[in-house]
Amino acid sequence: MGFEKLEIGSGIYTISDLSEILKVDKSKVRYWFNTYVRDILPSITGFKYVFEENKGLFVNFKSLLQLYVFIELKNKGHNKKDIIAMYKFIARKFKTNYPFASKQVLSFGSELLIDSKQGLVSHRLQLNFDSLLQDYIKKIDFDISGNALRFYPLGMNHSIVVDPEIQFGSPTIKGTRIDAKTIVECFESGDSKDLIAHAYNLKLNQINDAIEFLKAA
Repeated sequence: MGFEKLEIGSGIYTISDLSEILKVDKSKVRYWFNTYVRDILPSITGFKYVFEENKGLFVNFKSLLQLYVFIELKNKGHNKKDIIAMYKFIARKFKTNYPFASKQVLSFGSELLIDSKQGLVSHRLQLNFDSLLQDYIKKIDFDISGNALRFYPLGMNHSIVVDPEIQFGSPTIKGTRIDAKTIVECFESGDSKDLIAHAYNLKLNQINDAIEFLKAA
């Protein structure tokens, strides 16, 4: 079995990190983390997605992206059996350990044909999967090989970016190494937005994006 390992530039995310970035209740993330990332997905691809460091469990940037797709599909009302069937189908079709984190797969979404005779997934899931991916792909920067480089949780028209090569993948202000949490902590301590912007050489819209992102439910 292949396995994920700690590598510089791959991102390091705990359950708490995933909950904060994806804006999903920690208990729900923990359930998906323990049940699927640690158990079911490895049984499909033969790849271990969780790595351990200093007695803590972590996943990388690509696993973060995959978890986003899983949770969004579940929120659209699809059952876990159909989602796993879609995952298995794509993993085998494209021979990838990360079916939901590849531009090749995401771009091919509308052409994914499932043999309904095999009873893999519903036609409705296929349609919603394509719809989700069209919105999702707009939040990701890819390199020329189709590898995901950066994720913009609020969309690319906002300045918050999750880049696994910067600050270990913590949400930062685009074009800087400033952690979004740092900005919000200054604001919550009583500093005005103008003062923070001046101190960190940022624009007000960047300050507002950081606050919006960290304050989001």
